[in-house]
Amino acid sequence: MMEFELSFRNKIVRMFFIWVIPVWLLTIILIFTLPNHYQWIPSFLPIVTVIIFYLWAKFYSKTEKS
Repeated sequence: MMEFELSFRNKIVRMFFIWVIPVWLLTIILIFTLPNHYQWIPSFLPIVTVIIFYLWAKFYSKTEKS
């Protein structure tokens, strides 16, 4: 099993902090500012972002191995 380096030298960690964390913050802000009947919309933002990030991380790790 490979060791995972949790530092900003790791590109996967950098991309997580660049994309996923701001989307979570945006989601929290939108949930509190949108009217009640629109609060379901921001719940899809982090789901889509995490799925895209996971797919990118898998693709990136496969290209790094070869």
